[in-house]
Amino acid sequence: MPERQEKVRRGFVMTGGGAKGLYEAGVVHAFHITGVEFDVITGSSIGAFNSVFFAEYQLRKGELAPEDRNDPERAVEAMDKLVKAYHHAWLQLPEKRIVDDSEMGPLGKLKDDLLKFKLCLPDLTSIIWWWTDPERGTVPSPRVWPALVKLGAELTERLGGAGKLLDILKHGRTAPFENAIRAYLARFGMERSLIPADEDSRLTSIFTDPIAPLTHAHLRGARLAHAGDEGEKVGLVQPGRTLRDYYQAGIDVRLTRANYRTGRLEVSAYLSAEDFVRYMQRQAFRLEKEDPDKIPLGSFRLQVPGNPNAINAALASGRFPGVLAPYRVEDLYPPSDSENTLLYSMLANWLDDPEVESRMTKAYLALQEEEPKDEEGWKKTYDRWRETQSMRDFFPRLKDRYVDGGAIDNTPSNSIIDATREWADRDGVSRHDLFLDLYTIFLHPEPKVDPVEVEDPAFHQVILRTREIQGAAKQSSAAVVVDTINTFGRRGERLGDSLLAVLQSYQETLASMDAAQRQEILDGLRERVRQRGIRGYQGDDGEGILERMVDWAGNIVDNLLPVQVRAVKIHPEEMPLDTLQFTERLGYRHQNALAMLTMGCYNTLWALRNHLEGQGDDLDERDRQSLALARKWMGGEEWPPESSGPEDPRHAWRCQRTACVFHAEHCPHGAKPAD
Repeated sequence: MPERQEKVRRGFVMTGGGAKGLYEAGVVHAFHITGVEFDVITGSSIGAFNSVFFAEYQLRKGELAPEDRNDPERAVEAMDKLVKAYHHAWLQLPEKRIVDDSEMGPLGKLKDDLLKFKLCLPDLTSIIWWWTDPERGTVPSPRVWPALVKLGAELTERLGGAGKLLDILKHGRTAPFENAIRAYLARFGMERSLIPADEDSRLTSIFTDPIAPLTHAHLRGARLAHAGDEGEKVGLVQPGRTLRDYYQAGIDVRLTRANYRTGRLEVSAYLSAEDFVRYMQRQAFRLEKEDPDKIPLGSFRLQVPGNPNAINAALASGRFPGVLAPYRVEDLYPPSDSENTLLYSMLANWLDDPEVESRMTKAYLALQEEEPKDEEGWKKTYDRWRETQSMRDFFPRLKDRYVDGGAIDNTPSNSIIDATREWADRDGVSRHDLFLDLYTIFLHPEPKVDPVEVEDPAFHQVILRTREIQGAAKQSSAAVVVDTINTFGRRGERLGDSLLAVLQSYQETLASMDAAQRQEILDGLRERVRQRGIRGYQGDDGEGILERMVDWAGNIVDNLLPVQVRAVKIHPEEMPLDTLQFTERLGYRHQNALAMLTMGCYNTLWALRNHLEGQGDDLDERDRQSLALARKWMGGEEWPPESSGPEDPRHAWRCQRTACVFHAEHCPHGAKPAD
């Protein structure tokens, strides 16, 4: 087996999109039946929830008995119940009522109250038009007065009396309408979000409540039947699970979150005190800038020490604006966990706390076990960090809140590249021999429209179309970044290898010269290096400069080049459900959900097999096993499959896994003929 194939890392990126996460549930199924496992898993928004589930899946798979764990097909069958329970949970979204649109829920009560509102649209229009007029007088026109009187009467009734209304107008002069609306929505518990903060448990329960594995009986009819629910039920994720549990099982989980105060991207991940010090030594220079706003949004991913609760880390990442209220930092990092003591001391007192300094100094010394300890240098570095205001402002504080991670980084590929780079540095692995297979899931098809629709679009069509393009562009931008990094990496590697070849030739030529000639050439080389201001291998004289240059170039090629990424992009041909279609009233349809789930599976099988077949014989054992299972389920060794007539082979193949609950009736690649 080639040496460099032992250095393959695998990353799994799941993006955000609310109900579109059903597509990711299908992707998970494909990776399950092909035995693919990942070293790093990242997600944002709904992708964060799916990331936590797949990390849990891998953890439990690692706990199987050896006879099951070591047999790829037996492992698939042993884990099938958990994945079927996961799919059942996803398909029960309407019944969970994440957004309660029932008659007695907040939306239903708001609807009933609005039906009693005795103010017509013309009245509201006249008030808004008058209010926004920059040349309006202090006294409304006679045409506006009747509408204002009606509005005052309605608001008095709904805001708790004339006193409450006057108080809103008195203390909210700059934004009276906004303050009135907030006070009105407070009657329904919706002043901060569509889903009241105390009802977050509905979302949590999807992944923690035991649920029956999905069966054919559940899929009968337009709604999920409950036949067979009396059998064994499965909990998807343990409520007390932390990201450290996954890390200790060899699964690095990183979920993005956006800090509401700083507007910056943070990463929920398990980070020990030692790893935090290592991170600061590598990244603090960015935060020491006088103007941190010069760091573009999304270009820097802040890490803090601690051990987040897994489900709560997903909740912090999935705070869709307006739907869910911003998330508290104390709910994310359990104060009872000793791993979070350092973080809470920092949140309260920054680096001024003696306990923080003691813990970080101890961590620094632990990192220097095999190197000379520079305690004086560490003290200067720590003091500089402590005194840098921009760094203090950048870090979270105790009262901070978090919103949707996808607001800044909806394709968090960079988090996986960071994790891979950190792993290589920590374990002393040469980047020259390291490949990252990066599987990224997109929840947008390529944004195209029929040419006829381009000719004369309506106002609303232009707006919707622009949003589609923006969403797709945001998700694909990270893929472009990966391609750019790879290009520069390849160029840097070629340049480094060329330099090493020249230096080795130079050494061979010098060996044939006498000592005086050799020394004259080396001193001249050293002087030219000095004149160009190149540092790192100058030395005091020319003696040994070639060896120093070889070491310098070798270090760049082995350790300082970008990680080599092989990107595998998995995206849908269409998207039958939209972001907030969690219930039938909001647009959820059972058949659309099944179409998304199965599409995620068969698109992934195609992309996975295409990627692995493209590697030829240059596969490690894990990839060979996955390719064998992909061939088994997709039928035969021939790739790509031949098609009869003009049919696209991407759609012509037939799935052979008849045990799948979707195979017989619901999957286009199952027993049902392809469209």
